[in-house]
Amino acid sequence: MKQDLANGVHLTVLPTTQFKTVSVLVSFCSPVQLATLTTRSLLADLLETSSAMYPTQTALAAVLSNMYGANFNTNVTKMGNLAQFQFALTLANGRYLEGQPNLLADGFHFLNEVMLNPLVSTQNGITGFDQQTFDRQKENLAIALRAVSDDKMLYARLQAQHLHFGDTAAAYPSAGRLADVESLTAQSVYNEYRRILTEDEVFIYVMGDVDADEVATLLDSFDLTDRPSMSRQITIPQEAPSGVTSKVEHQPITQAKLDLIYHLPVHYGDNQYFAAQVFNGLFGGTPLSLLFTNVREKKSLAYYANSGVNFFNQTLLVQAGIDGEQAVTVQQIIGEQLADLAAGKFSVDRMSQVKETLINQREAAQDAPRLVVGSELLGDLTARPMTVSDWIDGINAVTAQDVAVIAQQTSLATSYLLSK
Repeated sequence: MKQDLANGVHLTVLPTTQFKTVSVLVSFCSPVQLATLTTRSLLADLLETSSAMYPTQTALAAVLSNMYGANFNTNVTKMGNLAQFQFALTLANGRYLEGQPNLLADGFHFLNEVMLNPLVSTQNGITGFDQQTFDRQKENLAIALRAVSDDKMLYARLQAQHLHFGDTAAAYPSAGRLADVESLTAQSVYNEYRRILTEDEVFIYVMGDVDADEVATLLDSFDLTDRPSMSRQITIPQEAPSGVTSKVEHQPITQAKLDLIYHLPVHYGDNQYFAAQVFNGLFGGTPLSLLFTNVREKKSLAYYANSGVNFFNQTLLVQAGIDGEQAVTVQQIIGEQLADLAAGKFSVDRMSQVKETLINQREAAQDAPRLVVGSELLGDLTARPMTVSDWIDGINAVTAQDVAVIAQQTSLATSYLLSK
């Protein structure tokens, strides 16, 4: 059941008896901006750990425990041109507990508190987050962002993205930039909170054995007012590369990291979408892939080698852990695997196994409430809803020629090597 609670505030209730829990997701969506990535990341940490009624993490954890161990978290994420600020709550369904407590009402009361009643203070007429709490979470974020350089796989991916996208939001993680942390203040982060609350388009999902009318009534107290709807054109279009941008960086490491970014001109849900999924599965996205079996297993040239597609940035990322002295050879062999796919040099049996793997993964996701809700959200954001049956039919319809065409369109744009 779908309904609008106000202009730009959308409610979807997904009644089901499959799960003994109720999953709630509230996603505030707006165009992504590099200038506010770090602000929103710190805001998520603040709202996840305190509110006016629950001023400490201990107090907040206690109320969740009293709701039979409910789980609550905030999250920030990027998807092409879109930034999302999310509140997620999972709680037991009181209908299946002794005495049938009304945990749904308790859960929405809690969500209302943490979303709409943050721990703030006002000094000289200026409102901002509680300074002590703010300073602690600000330092935690700085520590987390500094630690990125210690995770060499993540570091290499981010360096490759920066080389590919330049100084844009697409180059950075949702957690933001370390360079931005110092300038954040309790007042500036609070101002962004108020802007999100009043201006961002809102998508609310409630899944479980619930009554849709009761859910709508419980949301009345949230007083989410009218706001404009966004464009559904969230893909960042990329031009085909005129050449390959390359960089080699040296650090005292034992295992080199080779990251390659390819241009893949396919949009989410378009007529080549399923072919691109099978192509990625054959190239490096599954244990049956050419990168895994040929580069890693047969030739023993990589500790790991895989690929993944981002349809909203029109990129395919290959990551490999290698001996740095073999970098030229590894990149050449990776290129040969792509060329083989483009020439149709792969077995129909391998493609069938990859299809089966992809379908099994999608069907298994139906057992995870978070993934089911996420799929509903994705369909709404892209205006391209896709059922499990749609997915299976689409994957099964892909031919070897379809895969070859995708491979022919895939071109290397960026090469980054981190080596000793």
